[in-house]
Amino acid sequence: MKFSKRLITQTPDCLTDTLNQAQNVIIATLFALVFLTAYTPFSDTSWFQLGTNSRFLGTVAFVGIGTFFLACSRVFMTFCVKRLRHFPLWVYILWLFLEIVLIAAFHTYLSYFLVRATSYSLTYIFVKSLLITFIALAVPYIITDLMFILQDTRRKLMLTKSDTVESDDEVLPEHTEIINLMDNNGNLKLSVKLDNLYYIKAEDNYINVYYQRNGAIASYMLRCKMKTIEDNCVDSSSLMRCHRSYIVNIKKVSVLHNEADGFIIDFEKEGLDSIPVSKTYSKRVLEAFSKK
Repeated sequence: MKFSKRLITQTPDCLTDTLNQAQNVIIATLFALVFLTAYTPFSDTSWFQLGTNSRFLGTVAFVGIGTFFLACSRVFMTFCVKRLRHFPLWVYILWLFLEIVLIAAFHTYLSYFLVRATSYSLTYIFVKSLLITFIALAVPYIITDLMFILQDTRRKLMLTKSDTVESDDEVLPEHTEIINLMDNNGNLKLSVKLDNLYYIKAEDNYINVYYQRNGAIASYMLRCKMKTIEDNCVDSSSLMRCHRSYIVNIKKVSVLHNEADGFIIDFEKEGLDSIPVSKTYSKRVLEAFSKK
């Protein structure tokens, strides 16, 4: 199987989706609980127990703090993804590995300094904790991530094979500028009023169109090259490339502010991500925005 350069260098959006992140943490926690409960009777260093004995509170503290840490970690990851725009896949993998290391270190601290469940050395306990934590968390991480990627792939294939045409469901008056978007095979997939279109984002070999439908923000994905969209929309003075991964409707831009890493676009509609402006397109975007 041949993977695109983007898939290797950029973390798939489905893995950093907020809902998928929450599912990942919940599934990992439940799997870890089942695994540790089954593993404990066969370990000479584990103190993990459920019941009413003195180690029960330590078990509850470990699970609760571990889950809270994972939740905070994923919230911060989501913030970084939105802030940095480019979140390499190797950073995502390293992030998950560091989660495992830190939880293993916390378990080692509880085992050696508080619970004192064993007479083994600190190094031995940490190495064993790291191994067990890796199994308890890495397995659900891998399974859930593969599941999210498979679901996303199926969704894209369904969109590619679908013969239906999506629209913003509005009754259009005469002389209304309409943007018609076609897939790589020339099939019309989305017809949307220009005033309802906010931006188009490139995602590997697909594009995701963000537009307003019945007062709410909707998105539609189709298999198409960004260059094709750019070439087909040359007649619209409102749609312009601002980044290699983005085409924006300049009429919908409310704020254009300068930050350390370049200009950032914000829209008048809440709930939309900020869009970066690369240096290649910054002059053109500034000129268009000043003429609004």
